[in-house]
Amino acid sequence: MDSPSWHLVQALNTLIEKDGHTPAVEGFFDKVKPLSAAQEQMIRDHAAKSAESTAKKALGVQHWVHDKNWVDSLMLLESRPTINIEGLVAGYTGPGGKTVLPHKAVAKIDMRLVPDMTAADTLAKLKAHLAKNGFADVEVNMSGGYNPTQTDADSKLIKTQIATYKKLGVEPQLWPRSAGSWPGFVFTDPPLSLPAGHFGLGHGTGAHAPDEYYLIESTNPKVQGLDGAVASFVEYLYALS
Repeated sequence: MDSPSWHLVQALNTLIEKDGHTPAVEGFFDKVKPLSAAQEQMIRDHAAKSAESTAKKALGVQHWVHDKNWVDSLMLLESRPTINIEGLVAGYTGPGGKTVLPHKAVAKIDMRLVPDMTAADTLAKLKAHLAKNGFADVEVNMSGGYNPTQTDADSKLIKTQIATYKKLGVEPQLWPRSAGSWPGFVFTDPPLSLPAGHFGLGHGTGAHAPDEYYLIESTNPKVQGLDGAVASFVEYLYALS
């Protein structure tokens, strides 16, 4: 009898190149918009002002993919889409052995997109890729997601943010894109086609992790707590208006 587990593993194996990193889905990079010269300079400026050793320590790694240097690794992070396996479930995974043939195998994956890719087009390419490679029977269910988004650094919104940060004594660093997710497309896509971005003072980290935190009260005069974070939005929205 066929094994759903092996069938799924073989299907997943077609999604990525032998380097274990580069997406292999046909047409996956067709709509990828390269970073502009100005965006690449933002990354270089950030790399020069941030410690590579701190980033490695936070992520628990010794080197970057393909042994890239600090700048090139950041260029890859901000310019290339990815396919990631979040989790795999099949059969018996408890203590001891059970010589069973699982009746079902499930994988949860995420695909990080960059402009000008779209969620709908990428999903269609994934399904077409599986069918072409003999895995049309693998069921694909999109549980969430949306289009990528980016905003012009010269927009009124971003310029106001920068001016507000400086007024509050913070020298901001512009970041061309973020290898994360937020539904900014509802503003930047038609019919609104408006700039959108992130703003705020304070400090937090560990997003999506059990130890995620946000600083409520600060003893460091250079770092705002929740009160300063709220006040920063008052300054920002007033300046924008």
